[in-house]
Amino acid sequence: MKKPLLTRKELIPLGVIIAFFAVASAILLLVPPGSPHSKWLPKCLFYKLTGLYCPGCGATRALSSLLHGDLKASLHNNLLLIPGSLTAAVLIVKPGITVRRPVAIAIVIIIAGFTILRNIPCAPFTILAPIPLP
Repeated sequence: MKKPLLTRKELIPLGVIIAFFAVASAILLLVPPGSPHSKWLPKCLFYKLTGLYCPGCGATRALSSLLHGDLKASLHNNLLLIPGSLTAAVLIVKPGITVRRPVAIAIVIIIAGFTILRNIPCAPFTILAPIPLP
């Protein structure tokens, strides 16, 4: 007998992720960031306190852009949203997967480098900063 791709125990977190993504997607399709009704959408506390972009800054706008079919704006708002979301989803659904030390170090270096580079206020690094809201 063939082993299933996902066990029942693994399907629960996957279902929670899918449900959360579906609700967030519906909200962002109806109320895009920057619209008059979007004042209640989450704001970045790190940015509010420091004026610097964290690795997650622009993720809400990136997801909204992606849902509206604008891949370019999505990548411009947060370049790490898609690969980071896919990585997180795999690690949540398959908790038995071990991340080897060199891979973990590479991920930390990528996130730290992205954070540092997107806060340099001159070209070409400004392309990594999120698109300002109107």
